[in-house]
Amino acid sequence: MLIRLTGLITIERDDAPPRHLSSAQAQVAFARLTLERAGGTSRDLLADTVWPEGLPDTWASALRSVVSRVRGFVVGGDIAASPPIIAQGGRYLLKLPAGATVDLELAETDVAQASEAFGKGEFADAERLASAAVATLERPFLPDHEGEWVTSVRERTAELLVSALETASLAASARHDERNSLRFADEAVRRAPLRESAHRCRMTAHVAAGNRAEALKSYHELRRMLAEELGIDPAPETQAAYAELLGSPVVAPARKRAPRVQSSAPFVGRRQELARLSATWAQVEDGASHMVLVTGEPGIGKTRLVTELAKRISVAGGVVMYGRCDDTAGGTASVPCQAFVEAASGFVAATPQDALPPLARATLRTIADPMASTRADLLLALTDLLIKTASERPVYVVLDDLDLADDDTFVLLRRLARRRHGTSLLVAATAGAAGHRPTAAGDFTSAIHDVDRDGWLRRIALTGMDESDVRALVRRIVPDDQGLPHPQQLVTDTAGNTFLLLELLRWHSDPDSTKPALPSGAADYASARLAAIGHPARQLLRAAAASGASFELDLVAEAADLAENEAFEALDTVVNDGIVAETPVTYEYRFVHDIVRRAIYEQASAARRRWLHTRLADAIEHRRAGELRRYSRTMAHHRAAGAIPHGDQRAVRWGWRAAAWASQDGAPHEAVHLHRQALRHVPSADHELRAEALTNLGLAQLAAGHDECEQTLLDGAIQALHNGRLNMAAQAALGLADVVQDRPRLRSEAAALIEMLVGATPPRAVSAIDDVTVGRLLARLARLERPLPVGAKAALTAMSRELQLLEGPANVRRRAQLAGEMLAVAQAVEDSYAAVVAAHHRAMAAELAGDGAQALADLVEVVDAAGERLGQALLLDRSVAVAVTQGQFAQAVAMTNRVHRVPDDTDHRIHPVPGSLAARQLLVAGWLRGNADDGWFTSAHEAAERSLVALIGGERGLPHLTVRALATGVEPLPSGDEWPHVVGLLALGAHELGDPATAEALRKLLEPYAELNCGIGYRTFAGSASFHLGRLAVIVGDWDDAEQHLTAALTGFGERQARPWTALTQLALAQAMEARGRAGDRRRAETLRAEANWTLASLDLHPRSA
Repeated sequence: MLIRLTGLITIERDDAPPRHLSSAQAQVAFARLTLERAGGTSRDLLADTVWPEGLPDTWASALRSVVSRVRGFVVGGDIAASPPIIAQGGRYLLKLPAGATVDLELAETDVAQASEAFGKGEFADAERLASAAVATLERPFLPDHEGEWVTSVRERTAELLVSALETASLAASARHDERNSLRFADEAVRRAPLRESAHRCRMTAHVAAGNRAEALKSYHELRRMLAEELGIDPAPETQAAYAELLGSPVVAPARKRAPRVQSSAPFVGRRQELARLSATWAQVEDGASHMVLVTGEPGIGKTRLVTELAKRISVAGGVVMYGRCDDTAGGTASVPCQAFVEAASGFVAATPQDALPPLARATLRTIADPMASTRADLLLALTDLLIKTASERPVYVVLDDLDLADDDTFVLLRRLARRRHGTSLLVAATAGAAGHRPTAAGDFTSAIHDVDRDGWLRRIALTGMDESDVRALVRRIVPDDQGLPHPQQLVTDTAGNTFLLLELLRWHSDPDSTKPALPSGAADYASARLAAIGHPARQLLRAAAASGASFELDLVAEAADLAENEAFEALDTVVNDGIVAETPVTYEYRFVHDIVRRAIYEQASAARRRWLHTRLADAIEHRRAGELRRYSRTMAHHRAAGAIPHGDQRAVRWGWRAAAWASQDGAPHEAVHLHRQALRHVPSADHELRAEALTNLGLAQLAAGHDECEQTLLDGAIQALHNGRLNMAAQAALGLADVVQDRPRLRSEAAALIEMLVGATPPRAVSAIDDVTVGRLLARLARLERPLPVGAKAALTAMSRELQLLEGPANVRRRAQLAGEMLAVAQAVEDSYAAVVAAHHRAMAAELAGDGAQALADLVEVVDAAGERLGQALLLDRSVAVAVTQGQFAQAVAMTNRVHRVPDDTDHRIHPVPGSLAARQLLVAGWLRGNADDGWFTSAHEAAERSLVALIGGERGLPHLTVRALATGVEPLPSGDEWPHVVGLLALGAHELGDPATAEALRKLLEPYAELNCGIGYRTFAGSASFHLGRLAVIVGDWDDAEQHLTAALTGFGERQARPWTALTQLALAQAMEARGRAGDRRRAETLRAEANWTLASLDLHPRSA
């Protein structure tokens, strides 16, 4: 005996069908008595469990009734069985037969044994046991009942489930089963998002699959979630596991064996639909008469549903008649009422004469030989047989494919509806969903309307199986599911269509390497669906299939050469037919079954597919000319798939464009893929294009960390050099030189290549390498410890001018790289002035990137070594900024009085002039102190600064006009390094104004740079962007955004020891919390305000500065 307490409470015996317990009270009583059968359950506790919301007045007698139901459920039909429940000493004790098992207890044992097997290294057994436990524990426990005891069991079950998922994931990882290991781990994380061991399983799964980047991402997601939710770091074992995993070797997964699909598919899922059908049959058994119409797309399982009930009725001894309607479109049915004739003939032939109802001999002759009878006689005979049989006993009639029936079938159906009273008749018919059968007989709709009008008809619309049902189906027919797609992917491919699911499972389990690209049954299914629609709709679908998983109507219509009206008509057809569905929000469309899309695509010839891809790419260029970046990957795909043989330059260049945008979007591996794709389409005779393609691929591989990049770059450099593409060869040489820093195999080749490029005089027809690139090549030579040729001065000058163009937050990474390269060249040729300029730019870029400590230390070292006044003035600017930031205002003023400006230099221009920013920083000090003096500064951007001075002095009108004009773009903002500083001052002014519209305009300016510090690099400080965003959010009333940004600002100010800024942040945060008014906000606000006022007082500042 097996007792199932999860899902539907059931007792299963080998010699009897499963028995279910329907009463909710009896279910919970049986569950508690079963789980506590060792010591029994007290009467009071059992009553509290049955009635958790309060006992009824007559609870004692009611409880005895519940226990009696449980006793009857356990005994079943065995009257002679000993009493299974004993009442003794105020307790109920359940006694089960020897060998009886309970699913929850088996699952608990399986979890323990799985853990033990895993510890012994028996990974296959561990995964099998854990998976079995998961299958049980993921079913709900008493979903219709609540209460303290039920909740405690659910909590214990949930804990066991997560443990089972973790063990299954770890065992699958050890067996190199990447799909299952990640599937189990993801489910464990979903069920217990704050459980670190589940996240460690996910990290293990990623590393076992060779995806260290995903493991890194998983760890950081966990760390961020713990910080946000609990304010803690990951546990030491999580951090240790993370470090160990990232250092572990990647093992190639073992080759998987092909699973075997069982020959017949079991009935899985459709619980609600079958329950409705069974409930209707129960009513028929009680003397009612009904018709049930089951509708759905082809292959969805309509026939399987109605025949499942037929099988159960037949096993129970009931009367079942079955008939199938034939498609009579374009012809005439061979027999009127063909489906009814088939059903009646089969019943008469299979039933003994004495068991038939009393019928006239003419009726039996007519049914036996319908072709020899008139239509009227046949209708009369069939009506007589069905009504008389159903008058004696319940009858279940299946009419399959009713939408293909002839008119006489519908005439007979109407007769049965009129004469059904006093009979026990259930007619179960199947039909395609509305619009799916354009060839259906015209009388179908009106006949269904007639019987529905009389209240005889009940409808069941079948949709696709969900993921849980698909998972159950896979387990039933493919016990060894290794190598099969995840159930979620199967649902995506088939929309849960039973026929397509079975076809896919058979195809995936077929080990034959010569099998077709898609299941033959799926191809036939797609062909049948196409044959049922018109030519424009077929054209639309073929173009849509080439478009991909989703498509846009206007693009596909243009590719299919359909006029606008034709396209809409075709779209209506395929949507109504259930082949295509609209995607919400995006207004795009997708195939309901992706396998149908792939089948339609595969059925087209190679030439037609190339033509369709080319047409789609042309349509995108024509209709989306202003949005090509968004379509770059799509364009690269279509140009490559539509490329002409032996090379296609459009495919090459679109591959490059898409790869460049992929790199900018942080997808380096996708960029490598796109460059490889582009290389395949380079014409064999175009050596210059091949050199460029190789170089681009090598640089993409370098960015993605691929080992093969060095050989690709060397080949690209050689090809470019021999084809006169010196600048292209230089790019390849730069990349190769970076590679050999860590992998010296081609170190000498890289050095020789660079020396050749910087020392060669190009032929007249060949463009020379620009000075900036020469400087970058010289930097590589210096790093390779090779002597630099004379003439580096021009390169340094060009590099410094290029760095001026890269100032500001938009080009931080490129600026830092070029500044580092310039510094290497300057130090190699002992040019101290250029070294200071380069170190300055690198420190500026580092500050903008939020990581300026090391770069500033390098700048100090360079300045000390150079002894240049230029560098000393820069460091003095920095010192004043630090003093003001930390609230040391007197020290800042004293240092400012010692500032001497350094004259500008036309070759190495640093803007603003070194030494000129100390006075401007004192404006920020004045704002902090509330007494700014507009004589402290002179600036090219005086408008923003003077408006802040005026606001501090109590003016409002003109400063408001100035701040609003600059914030909204009416007046241009400065570019380059000045931009963050000026925007910071504007944010201070906007807060002083308190105008929500102006504050919102400043928020839009700052939001893309939320992690930026507002200052001229390391030389000034006017707060952080998070500080300004938080205070501006307070003005517009966005309290949650204010809390997020101000909390981040507090962290940054703490690292800077910026006490005044910390106090102002605390005051703004307190204001936001008081206004929000959540539980605990007011008390925290009071604490923040007290700390802030104490800090301000210690700095001789006033709280009004907040």
